[in-house]
Amino acid sequence: MEEHGGPTRVSGERGGQSRLGIASFIIAVVTTVLIVVLFVVIFNAAGQLLGGANPQEVTPQDLQRNLEESPGTSGVLGVAGFGLAATPLLYLLGAALGVAGLIQKRRGRLFAVLGTISNGLAFLGLLALVLFLVVVGTTI
Repeated sequence: MEEHGGPTRVSGERGGQSRLGIASFIIAVVTTVLIVVLFVVIFNAAGQLLGGANPQEVTPQDLQRNLEESPGTSGVLGVAGFGLAATPLLYLLGAALGVAGLIQKRRGRLFAVLGTISNGLAFLGLLALVLFLVVVGTTI
């Protein structure tokens, strides 16, 4: 009985898109959507915490009172903050998968290129945002 390992490929024929590249592109899209959702959650929770008051006029006592009235707000902010802190790691993972997809032989590279570029630019954008906020924060 002859073992059959599937269809044989002709030399030089491409074997479809790289699964690593597809995973890289999906990570870029899902992580970007996750960041948008997390920012909406953070701004909504911060708005509840401030109670609709002018942020420059809020005292620590007002914040404490609002936290006591809605104790779940601090938990939501904590989980959303942790998620936001984890997104750069997801972008790095996506970029690494994209690079791995680029070096695969006999596989299409479209999604690997898209995933690598998307994840890399998003990671660099987040890094620039953090550096900008650090610089602005030290000058105030």
